[in-house]
Amino acid sequence: MSFIGHGGAVWLGEHLHNNTDLEFLDLHHTKIGDFDARSIADGLRDNRVLRRLALHNNKIRDVGAAALGEALGKNSGLQHLQLSSNGVGDMGLVGLAEGLRGNTALRRLDLYFNRVSDEGAIAVAAALMPESGLRMIHLDSNTVGDAGAEALAEALETGAPVSELTLAYNRMKNGGAERLLKAARASKSLHTLTLDHNQMLHGEIAAQVAALSEELKPRKQLAQWLVDARLADHMDAVPPLLSPFAPPILTLQAHTRSGLLALRHMDAERLTAHPALADLTANEREQLASVLLWKVRDAHATAHDEL
Repeated sequence: MSFIGHGGAVWLGEHLHNNTDLEFLDLHHTKIGDFDARSIADGLRDNRVLRRLALHNNKIRDVGAAALGEALGKNSGLQHLQLSSNGVGDMGLVGLAEGLRGNTALRRLDLYFNRVSDEGAIAVAAALMPESGLRMIHLDSNTVGDAGAEALAEALETGAPVSELTLAYNRMKNGGAERLLKAARASKSLHTLTLDHNQMLHGEIAAQVAALSEELKPRKQLAQWLVDARLADHMDAVPPLLSPFAPPILTLQAHTRSGLLALRHMDAERLTAHPALADLTANEREQLASVLLWKVRDAHATAHDEL
């Protein structure tokens, strides 16, 4: 699909009203502009089925982004909105963020390669509350500076349950980056923060940014282990690191190979009764014990094959 035309966008918007089975709509690189986006947004308002909408590499500007934001304020189904490589600026993001305030369904927002500066980032930060649904925010290759970075840091510090925040190739200086580094280290939900290629960083802060990926690696490994084990998902209501299963896995170091192998002599009954699982419900203990036994078998088989 390379061009749907305004008539096609209107048709899609009308059919989204009555959609009962379509979960992914891919409209990237279809020359969609603001008026087309408004038509699609109209169909999103009361749609509870569509989970992912790809609108990247189009011609959506502020008017279209604001219309999508208004729709998000009423939508309760969409989880992933891709708006990268359009022409969305601060006013568009202000409108989009306004819709996010009343939305708890959206989990991932992609805004790479747009025209977002501090004002837009501040608007997104203001929409992030402890009860917010948004988990992954991608703002790489924009023009966000220190003011935007500090607002996002404050949102993290006040409990916004963000798992992943990427701000590579922006315009922040040491002050904004330092504030984000501090907020990331204190966050209980964040496992990924990307600040690379902000050219104005220097000295010790630049060195800390360069080392950040390695510093956060244990958190990311734990989150990915929980997702791979189907004990959590990035689209869940609760971020992986805030899952009730995260503390016992961390205590047992079961997300590491050595930690799993240390459990190889335990059966389901002993695992269920392990003190590390004491804060889980009975059903959760049984579920985790079952997963651990499966993971231990895999780790043991792999270790045996390598001998």
